[in-house]
Amino acid sequence: MQLEQTEIGNEISSDAVSGYLISHPEFFVNNQDILTRLRVPHDAGKVVSLIEKQVSVLRGKCGHLENSLGDLIAVARQNELLHQRLHTLIQEMITAPKLSEIVALTQSNLRENFNAEEVHIMLIAAAPKRAAKKAKADDATKSAKAPRTRASKLETVEGATVIRHTDKRIKHFAELFAGGTTVCGMPSEDQLIAMMGPDHANVGSAALIPLQFERKLGVVMLTSRDESRFGVNKGVMFLDQLGELLGRRIHSYAAHATAAAAK
Repeated sequence: MQLEQTEIGNEISSDAVSGYLISHPEFFVNNQDILTRLRVPHDAGKVVSLIEKQVSVLRGKCGHLENSLGDLIAVARQNELLHQRLHTLIQEMITAPKLSEIVALTQSNLRENFNAEEVHIMLIAAAPKRAAKKAKADDATKSAKAPRTRASKLETVEGATVIRHTDKRIKHFAELFAGGTTVCGMPSEDQLIAMMGPDHANVGSAALIPLQFERKLGVVMLTSRDESRFGVNKGVMFLDQLGELLGRRIHSYAAHATAAAAK
């Protein structure tokens, strides 16, 4: 039982403290954390003794380490929570039957877990396949190539902008796709216009996530009015994981849709 628990509600006298410590000589052995908080001045006049100075420095370092440990524990708890939510998102994405539902899940997750004020998604449609084939005719000696098909109509996806693989806006994200990882900071003027049009004056910082798997699939942009929210030095591990997950899911969705259409 510690000293402060002996006389709850009553002021403890110095004699009581002395008596307790004398009768419990192992007190400081069992409660060594208290030693760093004790102040025992040395009678050296105006001069600070070396021991007192060393103790003061060690006490300061100890307090700094305690604060750092508390910060690390808080970050670890936050990361654990993000891992759990990412796992839930993976399960929901796998079972989502429509691309619009996948987009909605992504946007809601990024707003809730990463404090994004707006989430813009741009998807790149696959290049249409053109195949020449022999025309069926009575004369077997003649053949003709099928005429080139016109560009297919782009799929409309609620919550996202879908562009063709030849769209000029893609070139503004060439470095992003080449790097393959999330980039935080302030996007270029061309990137902002490509993702959200001319109305982007309120953007203070943003995170750009490349979506690619076997080909360029699109870009996700998180924005905030706060310049520090998606600052250059922000960690992007979870955003990268989400980008990889979303890229693979969009690719598998597109492959499934193409196979279904061919039947």
